[in-house]
Amino acid sequence: MGRGQCTKIPSTRLQDFVTHTICKLSPSKSSSCSSQSSGTPYPIAHYVNCDNFSTPYRHFLAIITVGTKPQTFAEAVKDEQWRQAMKHEIHALEHNDTWTMEPLPLRKKAIGCKWVYRIKYNSDGSIERFKARLVILGNNQVEGLDYNEKFAHVAKMITVRTFLAAAVAKSWELHQMDVHNAFLHGDLEEEVYMKMPPGFRSPTLNQVCRL
Repeated sequence: MGRGQCTKIPSTRLQDFVTHTICKLSPSKSSSCSSQSSGTPYPIAHYVNCDNFSTPYRHFLAIITVGTKPQTFAEAVKDEQWRQAMKHEIHALEHNDTWTMEPLPLRKKAIGCKWVYRIKYNSDGSIERFKARLVILGNNQVEGLDYNEKFAHVAKMITVRTFLAAAVAKSWELHQMDVHNAFLHGDLEEEVYMKMPPGFRSPTLNQVCRL
């Protein structure tokens, strides 16, 4: 049979999935499409919308989508709220003696770091605070030199479910809290040197942070 003459059927691998619920609107038949300044023939609003959401939930979605978090330090430094968040993070790290300022020894390499930005919300969707975290680029560390072991301090969901089930059975009162800064390590045995955080300078030249 020639090209395009064979009967086309969906793949059998997709028979357990719903793959044909989207109904495209023709640009020539839809007046709303022709009025779009973006020139998109099939706007996403025709397929994804909030019609099935309740009015309070629409308000909640509208609130949490207003705030935008920066992706780079250059973007964050333009906003006073993010600058204050970075200052608070540096103050907390220095208050807990996370590092000391020292000259970089010979044959030692300082590891870079970056800022990670998050917006913390209240239960009603309003913004609680702007949080900036300073993270070291662990992908540049060498095992046995910069660290000997690694772990992820994340609770498993089965642990959370067990705790909630026990709280319901015992009729306990639960409260949710957010820890601003968590310091889980004690003294660091390895010699790990980190470059100065973006936006901050050392008191003297050629100094780095020894963690």
